[in-house]
Amino acid sequence: MKRLILNLSLTAGLVLFAVILTFSKNARAAGSYIAVVNMQKIISISNQGKKANAELKALALKYNARLLAMRKKIAGIQSDLKQNGSIMSASEKAKKTKEFEADISAFNAEEKHVQSVATEKRYELLKGIVSKIEAIVTKIAKKNGYMLVVDRPGVVYRANSINITNEVLKQMNLK
Repeated sequence: MKRLILNLSLTAGLVLFAVILTFSKNARAAGSYIAVVNMQKIISISNQGKKANAELKALALKYNARLLAMRKKIAGIQSDLKQNGSIMSASEKAKKTKEFEADISAFNAEEKHVQSVATEKRYELLKGIVSKIEAIVTKIAKKNGYMLVVDRPGVVYRANSINITNEVLKQMNLK
């Protein structure tokens, strides 16, 4: 009885193995491949990505200079209030305090505006780059019969042979 169960188990295992082997051969013959691409790497080191980064840095420098000037003005008023507040008249102190609060409010509004402009610009620049990457990935996937291309951050393990990042990067830099 034990021998019969062992034989049946072994036979079932061999049949299952044969089915899996046949399925994997048929799947590969039908072009069922998976590839991996590192979008972040392409965005950061492609010519278009470097250009976009330079634009964003220039924008940040422009706005940071304005924000720094506003911070210095606020710090000056705060320092004046701290050092001379006790000897100021009530109306002068109230006037300085009101100016201080108005400048802080203006600074906060400007900071929000800067963040909004930077986010919008970044989105605008990346949208074009991502579109180009997707077009290249689609072209490579169709050419090589890939059924699925996955972005690298979500992949725990992959064989180097299925990584198409460098191929996509090379084509990005040609355009």
